[in-house]
Amino acid sequence: MDSMFSFKDLEKVTLKATYNMKIGDREIVPGEVIAMFDSLQIANLNEIVSEVTANGGFDNRAHVYWTTTRAIQLNFLQGVFSKEQFSLLTNARLIGPAQSTGVRITEQELLESDEEGSITLKHTPIEGTLFLYNKETGSKITTYSLNGKVITIEDEYIEVVVNYVYEYVSNTVTYRFGQRLLDGYVELEGRTRIKDDVTGQVVTGIFKIPKLRLMSDLSVRLGPQASPVTGSFKAEGVPVGSRGNSYVSEFFILSDDIESDL
Repeated sequence: MDSMFSFKDLEKVTLKATYNMKIGDREIVPGEVIAMFDSLQIANLNEIVSEVTANGGFDNRAHVYWTTTRAIQLNFLQGVFSKEQFSLLTNARLIGPAQSTGVRITEQELLESDEEGSITLKHTPIEGTLFLYNKETGSKITTYSLNGKVITIEDEYIEVVVNYVYEYVSNTVTYRFGQRLLDGYVELEGRTRIKDDVTGQVVTGIFKIPKLRLMSDLSVRLGPQASPVTGSFKAEGVPVGSRGNSYVSEFFILSDDIESDL
């Protein structure tokens, strides 16, 4: 009786470098693991084939067929990811973590002046970025003094809308979209458990793509009714090997469950 198998989960997916590269402050050499995904939530694999036929004779029907795999497209979803994984998911250049010169952040506060007309902000505004408005009338308040985080105005016990920019200075990780993280190829390897539907035996399957090109981009939907943010990992496996003996991926079915504790 022929064995029948089923599998669905792709686990321990590793991406390895095929050339020297730098990710953040890491120097990566060929064969080194760039990132590992413990478990990918959804994995869509789509084989793209090219078919050529030799036609002739009565009604020009096809007599010989040549079928070639051009590529295998992959689409994974990942809900929780590290800094390096997020950089790969978006193919954005990762800079840091490093001590930055500061990130300028816009802030708005609604505060009430005290009996002396004083207002204390959360942060120290950058010079030239402070704007005050009377909340009730909407008019701009132009007469005030600033000492660090403390603003003093002429009116007491009024609500004031304060817009300003402050500088956040600390260890910062920066992603630069438009600057590609990888311009070359990586190698992918993943594992899955395969169950024999006849015997019930569970073994390990190893899925490999030796030449993978990242096609990732940033796609995030935000809002109160939106689902939790997930990263979409898009890539395409391309053929390797000599003419007449090329392939895109390999799938190995082992005789054991190497993930078993027994």
